[in-house]
Amino acid sequence: MKLLLEENVQILEGADDWRDAIRKSTAPLERGNFVTADYKEGIIANVEKLGPYICIAPHVAMPHARPEQGAIKTQIAVTLFRNEVTFTRADAKANLFITLSAADADSHLQVLVKISELLQDADTAAKILQAADAKELYGYFKD
Repeated sequence: MKLLLEENVQILEGADDWRDAIRKSTAPLERGNFVTADYKEGIIANVEKLGPYICIAPHVAMPHARPEQGAIKTQIAVTLFRNEVTFTRADAKANLFITLSAADADSHLQVLVKISELLQDADTAAKILQAADAKELYGYFKD
């Protein structure tokens, strides 16, 4: 995927809570100037208002906010938390955070299709969740 740089892939042990997980999963995008510092707080505010809409599949969350909430350039970051993150509902849990910065309404759509195709394969999804390191994790998404 052209919208994923290797430096935006990370594996972390865990997070204090879902808010901390969003902040940590957004950090690579902020470091790369793909989002403003306010972007992560926009995602948190949206989840507080709308519930855990970012939980898109078992073990998978896709944190994102509207472009006007701080997206500068379209890019994704992939963070795998070894310890599961629980959201406001007990059934909303995730280990894999695919954080999206979409600077407009269309540029990220092809990436979303590719991600959904990748995660539909149960064997591949299981391998992603067990990736040994960031380089291996990146390998699943770069092709």
